[in-house]
Amino acid sequence: MYNLLIAEDEKYLREKVTKNVDWEAYGYKVFVASDGEEALEVIRTQPIHILVTDIRMPGMDGLELTGEAKAINEDLKIIVISGHAEFELAQASIRLGVEDYLLKPFRTERLLEVVEKTREKLEAEQKRRENAERQEELAKQSLEERFTSVFSWLANPHSFLSQPHIPLSHRLGETLKSGTLQELSEEIHLLQASLEEAQEDPDRLLIILNDIVVSTLGTIKALGFEVELGISLMSKHLPVNAQTQFSDLKQWVEDFLLDINELIESGQGGSMEQLINSLKAYVAEHYRSGITLNTMAEQVNMSPSQLSKLFREYAGEHFSDYVTGLKAQKAKELLKRTDKRIYEIADYLGFSDAYYFSSWFKRTIGCTPTEYREELSTRD
Repeated sequence: MYNLLIAEDEKYLREKVTKNVDWEAYGYKVFVASDGEEALEVIRTQPIHILVTDIRMPGMDGLELTGEAKAINEDLKIIVISGHAEFELAQASIRLGVEDYLLKPFRTERLLEVVEKTREKLEAEQKRRENAERQEELAKQSLEERFTSVFSWLANPHSFLSQPHIPLSHRLGETLKSGTLQELSEEIHLLQASLEEAQEDPDRLLIILNDIVVSTLGTIKALGFEVELGISLMSKHLPVNAQTQFSDLKQWVEDFLLDINELIESGQGGSMEQLINSLKAYVAEHYRSGITLNTMAEQVNMSPSQLSKLFREYAGEHFSDYVTGLKAQKAKELLKRTDKRIYEIADYLGFSDAYYFSSWFKRTIGCTPTEYREELSTRD
């Protein structure tokens, strides 16, 4: 339904144009005004689509009304009615953005034709806006999908572990090795500028990112760090939300390189054995608090899957098996060397209740805690 406003000071003409056409049947809701001021009030309070106004009215005439109405709603379509004496004024009104004009006298069927033609313009403009919005949304979706694809590529360590870690960007590598924080910040800004230039070219975007990552991993490897440490820092800042934006990508480059710089400055070296030993020491101190692989991964800024793989490779067993073995050893020591009750041992080791502890102990050791104690007493 389109809103049509008729502004006409002559009552008989106002009634003629409103009553001689079944406007509602054609999809119009009609509003009327007897002068320009009244018409403006309607335009201020109602979403009028088409205004039909007499060019001569007392007080505010049609031309003044046109200017005021357009200031309120620039999309408003206006048709002016004039007599032969105001023909030149009617033609001049076109410059104010009036769509069409009618000369008195006219048949109401002619007014309907002009109004319908004006509505076609409204509908065409609406379609153009909708198409533009649709194209903008598709472009936005395409950009989001592009960046989602880029981040998915970055999140796959195999993309880089299979490549020779030879620095491609010597300036980035040298800055990481011996540059100041200010020099690194300047290098980051240059890299971000390169990404901005390439944001409409996904292939170029991937080349630049690949250069950044491979150069960085090659640099830390040359300095004696494990490449996996670099990959863990690379994964640390990747967005978890699929609706990624280009700003996320630029921020990721900055966060990744600053973390790498911090790693290099720490001088802790790349001994993975040292890292695993540190993890074991942490587990020995916190195993009673229900420590998990996820909490451990957070401690070292790695993903759980990466930490699981590294722990298995360097410790020779799964992380969960290591924690289970440590708890089992502590449980056996407590059963053997103390007179604590079963529920007290369960509580000390972090189990929710004695029943669950007994079930876990039997599954792990092969007998219940009570049976284990009895067997120890028979040996003594």
